[in-house]
Amino acid sequence: MEFPTRWIKIFKDIWDHKTRSLLVILSIAVGVAAVGMINNAKSMIERDLFGPYLAGNPALVQIYVSPFDQSLADAVAGLREVETTQARRTAAATVFDKTGVARDITLMAMPDFADLRINRLLVEQGSGLPGVREILLERQSAAGLGLSVGDKVTLEIENQRRYELTVGGIVHDIYLRPYNLGNQANSYVSMSTLAWLGLRPYYNRIDLVVTEDKYNREHVLEVAALARDRVILPAGYTVSRIQVPGYSSDPGQHWAQNQINGLLLVLQVMGILTIFLSGGLVVNTISAILTQQIKQIGIMRAVGAARRQLIGMYVLNVLILSIIGLMLGLPFGLLGAAGLATLAASFLNFTISQVDLPTEVWLLQAAVGLLMPIGVALYPIFSGTRLSVHDAIYEYGLDDEDRKGLIDKLLVKVRRLSPPILLSLRNTFRNKARLIFTVITLTLAGAMFIAAFSTRASLTAQINELGRYLSFDVALGVPYGTNRFAVEREALRIPGVTVAEGWAAASGIVMHDNGSEGDEIDISGVPVEIKTIEPNLLNGRWLRSDDTQQVVINDDFLEREPDVKVGSTITLKVGNTERTYEVAGILSKHLSGPRVYMNFGTFAKLTGRQNQADAVRVRADAQHIGDNATQDRIAAQLEQHFKDAGLSNSLSQTRHVSYEMFAGAFDIILLVLVVMAGLLAVVGGLSLTGTMGMNVLERTREIGVLRAVGAANSAVRQVVVVEGIVVGLMSWVFATLLSAPVGRVLAGAVIQSVLKAQTNFQYSVIGVIVWLAIVVVIGILSSLGPARNAVRLSVREVLDYE
Repeated sequence: MEFPTRWIKIFKDIWDHKTRSLLVILSIAVGVAAVGMINNAKSMIERDLFGPYLAGNPALVQIYVSPFDQSLADAVAGLREVETTQARRTAAATVFDKTGVARDITLMAMPDFADLRINRLLVEQGSGLPGVREILLERQSAAGLGLSVGDKVTLEIENQRRYELTVGGIVHDIYLRPYNLGNQANSYVSMSTLAWLGLRPYYNRIDLVVTEDKYNREHVLEVAALARDRVILPAGYTVSRIQVPGYSSDPGQHWAQNQINGLLLVLQVMGILTIFLSGGLVVNTISAILTQQIKQIGIMRAVGAARRQLIGMYVLNVLILSIIGLMLGLPFGLLGAAGLATLAASFLNFTISQVDLPTEVWLLQAAVGLLMPIGVALYPIFSGTRLSVHDAIYEYGLDDEDRKGLIDKLLVKVRRLSPPILLSLRNTFRNKARLIFTVITLTLAGAMFIAAFSTRASLTAQINELGRYLSFDVALGVPYGTNRFAVEREALRIPGVTVAEGWAAASGIVMHDNGSEGDEIDISGVPVEIKTIEPNLLNGRWLRSDDTQQVVINDDFLEREPDVKVGSTITLKVGNTERTYEVAGILSKHLSGPRVYMNFGTFAKLTGRQNQADAVRVRADAQHIGDNATQDRIAAQLEQHFKDAGLSNSLSQTRHVSYEMFAGAFDIILLVLVVMAGLLAVVGGLSLTGTMGMNVLERTREIGVLRAVGAANSAVRQVVVVEGIVVGLMSWVFATLLSAPVGRVLAGAVIQSVLKAQTNFQYSVIGVIVWLAIVVVIGILSSLGPARNAVRLSVREVLDYE
């Protein structure tokens, strides 16, 4: 069986120009892999995080109640608006890991671990039913503490007595913040074990799921308020807090939903750009092939080839390269998706059940790998095959290189440059269409690369901005009712401590003019001359000592009460007391929920708690935050001193641990931004490599002339390498100009998605410098291969080149 001559020509062209064909294949493969990685990772996250999360029946709202028994939760479940409830007890303790280091741990107890109705646990090892003197550990907590099933674990309760329990099982709780984001361990015990530990066996929280409109925040909070007013308060209990789980999340959403949305947004933007850049490289390459084969097209037309046959031939050429690129990109896309999803799973504590390739993702990759290259190649193919026989043979095709433009005329007048440099500059601007396409590709890649760095810098600055509300070295909780002055006095007795501030805390409700209730809020009683936060006022002023009806709110407050502004009045309810206050100032976002600050006198009138503190914050230096070693030293001294003084048995929290716990949730986004920036650099490098290879092929005869008149190999190499660097530098200039507006848009979209905050845009000069170094390196590396091929050719070979 013999193949038609034109089909043989196609395979011969692909084989004879391996480097050029490989570049097209790689560009298509990168696009296919990027699309597969992004969309398949998204599919895995939705399947293995959101799927199990919803399947375990997440609590839509949590009601914190004074000590109660199971009958109260059953009474709430009897409401028509409530689907089900679950009583839960939470208690704080200290656990010692394998090395003897003390860690905070939360003990949780439920009525029946065999029949969990809400926030169901998955048993991974051992038993899911804690026996007497047994403890179940959440899997990340167990790994962090270095404990396994059957190990003995030591707990220290508030009475400073230590108890030894046996690890009865390892469970997975997808509803809690993971141990790796704050070193807060989570565990589960029976009521009998709580009593053995010396704790009263009661419940203090009701988890609730509503029957209708489950994901409507207002409705869910209305049902919780209904349960409080109709059942809980009439039964003689008090409610300290009603909250939707998560961080600014809506009912039914994962606690890290905003971070996940930001991650997916970055991936989608980068994926679309990668596809565009890959398509640009295909267009550039096909245009170069047609330019190089103008005479061949003319000869084929002269011997009777129809235009449709030529079109079919070059379309088949692209199709063959596309199929190879698709086959290469599919496995790399699958590997990338698995890696990205595994990275997300390690941060967010979920399990990748399987790594597969969904049909919809495969079809999308096929469209990117097959339809996109053919679609973008049609224009240069139609243009290149439109030539008449006369024009094709005499090389009047896609570009008229003999016509001198303004740049060519300016270069002719330049006398100070050496001939090789001048030749490099002239060659750079010879094929202007290809140059423009290459510069555009590199400019877009560079602009997005710098924009990714700027987004990273902006997000980091935003996180650091939030850190101004953690402006202490160490914080320590104290029992309810502790005298504020005693707390501050004892803290200042610790060597090295120069600042000590007692803080009071309460939970309240925003009351609307029509009598309806708003969200739960945190209320902080603080000193006016505050030193353990650095207030950033968006509007208005900070508290004054003579304020009696003035408060300061944070920007998070406005998410739920958008009509409030400086000068507005708000009504707060704590217990049975309602008071109205004037908003004196608005602070920047905290990302820890709505908060109201008031001075101690105002706080005492609202809560009835005079000169009491719930925590103490200390600093060694009034001007600067201490380093980690200083914070750790003061923390140990503060804990021991307060134990000896009988003021507190709690573990302290250093500023650096608090900050790491907060910032850790954003690490995955910062990491992905860097990875995607690297991917863009690869695509840009492929584009310039392809351009330089095609330029050298087209100038093979010129290189022969240079060699014939005695040009050394170094001079020939210099001509090619300088041209690559010039193209890279041109793109860098345009990328730098474009990166500021692109970065501002990308940073704004990511920060709004993740933090729901206004963007404090930080332009990354480091990104500009790094991209400059990259384009210079790309310019050199992309030119070395073509330059090496050029100097290897003999004078006779290049002069005979057609």
